[in-house]
Amino acid sequence: MDIESIGNKLKQHRINKDMSIRDLSAASNIAASTISQIETGKNSPNLITLKAICDALEVPVFSLFLEEDKPKIRLVKRAVHEPFIRNISNGRQIKESLIIQGKNEMYAALVETPPHADSGSYSHHGGEEFVFILEGRLTFDLEGDRKYELEKNDTLYYPNSIGHRWENNSDEIVRMLMVSTSPYEF
Repeated sequence: MDIESIGNKLKQHRINKDMSIRDLSAASNIAASTISQIETGKNSPNLITLKAICDALEVPVFSLFLEEDKPKIRLVKRAVHEPFIRNISNGRQIKESLIIQGKNEMYAALVETPPHADSGSYSHHGGEEFVFILEGRLTFDLEGDRKYELEKNDTLYYPNSIGHRWENNSDEIVRMLMVSTSPYEF
């Protein structure tokens, strides 16, 4: 964290409070010229000065030192989806294609379940999840709750701590979008 960045953050807080440098000077008992120099990165304030300014702005001192996360924007073209076999059920392969890559706060996949196949035993993990049925009909089983019959364009949301599994009891392939907030890295 550099001095200029701290100055920029202080200036932004001051502007957000609709305060002039003179207003902040009066509220903090710090000279207006000193505040101006801090905001432009020409003065390296000591902790007592920072505390006085932050108190006047009603912001914690530590907030000036937090690094802001840069937005994680990722484009994953269809050509680079990473298909893999999720599991084999009744001799049929359940295919999954990851549609988000890298370390993320969520995981997204297109899942294809062939006729008369299922996802296997109940899955339990952290986070939350939703499924959106793109094609076909699917029975989604939430352990201890009930079974849900889902059709094209239906959505089901649930906490991942509830055991969950699905089965395709039809003669058609089922395609669904599955999005989970469980952090994965692919």
